[in-house]
Amino acid sequence: MTEEKQTIFYLEGRGGMYIFHFFVYNLGGLYHILNKEYNNRHYDNSSELLEDKSKIVSQPTTDVSIIPIKIYMKNILPFQREAFEIIKDKFQLVEDLTILENYEIVSIYGETIRQGVPIGENHEKVLPFLRNLFLEKFDSKMIQGKKIFITRKNSEKYHNGILKRFILNEEEFIKMLKKYNFEYIHLEDFSLQDKIKIFMESEFIISSHSGSLTFILFADIKSKIVEIINKGTFAFEHNHYSGIANCLCLNHNLYSNINEDHNGNFTINIKDFEKYLLTLI
Repeated sequence: MTEEKQTIFYLEGRGGMYIFHFFVYNLGGLYHILNKEYNNRHYDNSSELLEDKSKIVSQPTTDVSIIPIKIYMKNILPFQREAFEIIKDKFQLVEDLTILENYEIVSIYGETIRQGVPIGENHEKVLPFLRNLFLEKFDSKMIQGKKIFITRKNSEKYHNGILKRFILNEEEFIKMLKKYNFEYIHLEDFSLQDKIKIFMESEFIISSHSGSLTFILFADIKSKIVEIINKGTFAFEHNHYSGIANCLCLNHNLYSNINEDHNGNFTINIKDFEKYLLTLI
């Protein structure tokens, strides 16, 4: 008996080493797969990133109603593996195609974007889909009074040794926040599952512009979010997280009374921010 051909969906790169890119651009493609939208790339479906193109098809030739749907990505990072572990009931990650024999590849380039809309062309559908896809796996709820400040200390590890969008007088800033019972959070210390839970449980979230704010995807609708940014990093788009918040109707606030250097670092006026904070608490 001939083994039934397996359909594998390939989510390509597009900066997936960054948490925002991975969730919105890569995992955004899962929405299109579930809805059987296979031609959203706007160009030839040949995929330059796959060595063996002989198995590529423009759309599945087999029944893809069987769950979990098989997903392939190259050069998987630990946090990406963690994400697929959470949603494995619907999407099964395949990391090695060489162990398979009878299969076909549908090459999906994740969520598409257009100029001026960095959260994706289909964000009204994709972002709520991603939110629900993960939240249904958790039973955490917002904890009244849980307030967090997310530091960008050590951000140079992710920017070729250059510190970016860091509060230069952070120690003084933290001292003020502790008067209002804010927790100091270095998000990189937590697993992906715990990061999601932290945002689900937090009533108040403060951070300068940071990939960590991608997790507002999972923030409670009643939580308050303060993103600290004015002009941000030189020659860089900065409306990613306000875009997510607007789409999901989250309580997102911008504090912009700062003057950043070329890399987005700044000294914050503690008294002015405290007055601002008291209008929100």
